[in-house]
Amino acid sequence: MKSLRRVSFLILATVVFHLFSSASVVEAHGVVLDNGTAVVTPPTTFCVPTEQASDAELQKALDFACSQGIDCGPIQPGAVCGDPPTVRSRAAFAMTSYYRFREGNPRFCDFNGIGRVISENPSKL
Repeated sequence: MKSLRRVSFLILATVVFHLFSSASVVEAHGVVLDNGTAVVTPPTTFCVPTEQASDAELQKALDFACSQGIDCGPIQPGAVCGDPPTVRSRAAFAMTSYYRFREGNPRFCDFNGIGRVISENPSKL
């Protein structure tokens, strides 16, 4: 009787696992699994500096964000996102990266009052 229960449980668990693992689309943290293929979905929000932010404040935000474990390699001079080489553009990249690293929680876009969340891609503005 115990072995029949174990076999029934294993069959049921296998069926449930198969149903969940074969779902056509699962979305989590910007990645969509479509029939087992990972597809990155475009982000929906960005953290950018306010117009009033000074270069000194932007540099502080940039230094802070880059010290928190995000990859700031793409904004180094001559790198893929290093142009234009302004502190404002580099800070916007770092601020958005840190904000997303913290799962898009708006409180991680404050940067001492110089950050704001927007929904339009700043590179298209």
